[in-house]
Amino acid sequence: MRIVEVFRKDAFCVIGKLGSTNDGPGFIQRLWQEANQHFPEIAHLGKRNEQGNLLGVWGVMTNFAMEFLPWEDNFSKGLYMAGLEVETDAAAPAGWKKWIVPGFEYWKVKVEGPDTFQQTIAYMQEKNQPLVAAVQDFTDPADGQNYMLFPVAWNDSKQKLIRAAKDKTEPVGVCTHHCEFCFLAQWCGGCRSACNVCSYATLSGDNVCPNVSCAVEQGYRSCAQCPSLLDCTKGYFREHNAATPKGTALFVRKHGEEAYTRALSEAIQSGVRYAEDLDALNDPQKVLALLEQYL
Repeated sequence: MRIVEVFRKDAFCVIGKLGSTNDGPGFIQRLWQEANQHFPEIAHLGKRNEQGNLLGVWGVMTNFAMEFLPWEDNFSKGLYMAGLEVETDAAAPAGWKKWIVPGFEYWKVKVEGPDTFQQTIAYMQEKNQPLVAAVQDFTDPADGQNYMLFPVAWNDSKQKLIRAAKDKTEPVGVCTHHCEFCFLAQWCGGCRSACNVCSYATLSGDNVCPNVSCAVEQGYRSCAQCPSLLDCTKGYFREHNAATPKGTALFVRKHGEEAYTRALSEAIQSGVRYAEDLDALNDPQKVLALLEQYL
């Protein structure tokens, strides 16, 4: 094991082929085969340096909750995306996914054998250096060398890319989930931006959340305008905690998005946990009534 360097990297975008440990043994190799076979579909989107060379090929890992934390159960369960670093505003073609990877300070380790990962983890433990997020695979197109990047600290500048993505975009999602108070807010631009990494988009076959697709088809700005809201089971609304977005949508329908932002902010400042306390109500009307207390 050899640490080549310690370096910082800001948040960046990758478009690639997505799979998970649920796909069975060898799924990473199969992902790379598929990505390489269809590489011409994304090659023109690749971010390049001043010499015109591609910046990097990535194997991006994250836990199932899309928090970019290490794989669970002793690094045995998680998501993996085989892809290419791209410009922020690049759109993923059909069959591909787009993620925003947060910024970190990394230990860059040259891959010299199958034990590189375990050896590095053991070395980090020996040095009392915590692994703060998921390890990423990186291939330098300049020489084809493979590296593993071990995040050892969050990069404070990770917010730059997301702030740019959110510029002039609304903080309320189509489903009326409030993006400013979401656990993904630090690296997601929201479903109205070019940097949408909401799980309902990234895990959908066409990279578009079912709620967004439906609203666009119906000509609605948000689900709050839909007369079938309370009976809907699309996307977010099929989850066990669907009462929360349906309740916030009722609030938006009645009072508007600006009032929703103010009321939710007041509620959170008063100690209401979003979305845990709203989920516990398990009733759209009760969610509406709770938020109305903070108008």
